[in-house]
Amino acid sequence: MPARLTIITPSLNQGAFIERTIRSVLDQGHPDLEYFVIDGGSTDDSVDIIRRYEDRLAWWVSEPDEGQTDALNKGLARATGEVIAYINSDDYYLPGAFEKALATLAGDDALWMAGAARFVGPGDEFIATWRPQLPVGGRHAWIIGPWGVPQAATFWRREAFDRYGRFRRDMHYVFDSEFGLRLAMNGHLPATLPDELAVRVIHEDAKSWDRSPFFREQRRFYELYRADLNRRERLMYRATRTAERAGLFKATLATRRRLAGLGIPALREQPEWRDTRS
Repeated sequence: MPARLTIITPSLNQGAFIERTIRSVLDQGHPDLEYFVIDGGSTDDSVDIIRRYEDRLAWWVSEPDEGQTDALNKGLARATGEVIAYINSDDYYLPGAFEKALATLAGDDALWMAGAARFVGPGDEFIATWRPQLPVGGRHAWIIGPWGVPQAATFWRREAFDRYGRFRRDMHYVFDSEFGLRLAMNGHLPATLPDELAVRVIHEDAKSWDRSPFFREQRRFYELYRADLNRRERLMYRATRTAERAGLFKATLATRRRLAGLGIPALREQPEWRDTRS
């Protein structure tokens, strides 16, 4: 029997996109699907759209919450699937995504897997495809980047959350990268798949349109994982940050931020685009 799969969609005022998201989950035809839609109290037509599909949802709610991370953790608390993923309400899965993701996990003992994500503009115009790659270099480099994989095309075994906890409630922008680092630092790298599994829609109303709060929150990674680094890795981290402050990496950082503004990951150093809640 196929694995029981839990999908969570957090949303807030995404009436222009959410129906396509919901359909992309339900139209996969997975025989053992548990689908949650967790709305943060939308004031647009989101709730009317969700109600059209409520007979096919395992659970949905529309109520004020503390943001995207809070909404996702509500879903994780209820999830009964062997495999869990989340897709935001302005993104969508491609046909066959669940079958490919579950087949990858079935053929590997990894706690999680990541496929590729296609980035498009608000009119579905192609921007780029981000294919996941495993981290390279010392662990200090994983933190500086930080290393990450395309969230919309990522699936976790339930065991990952059982063993390492849920998303950090004190992070609102890079909680998914932090969870990936948490797993990687504990020796759990993802199985990767080059196939496109999901589409990220880049638009001006997306939470991830303004990257500055993401960069600020990423600075906490060193604080969180400093104890996991050996002496050489800590020295390398400090040397890199010193060079960055001195302006030696100014062009690289400027290019990274410019590409982020277009929704394009700049090599492995560029943190992935996060998902929208506003």
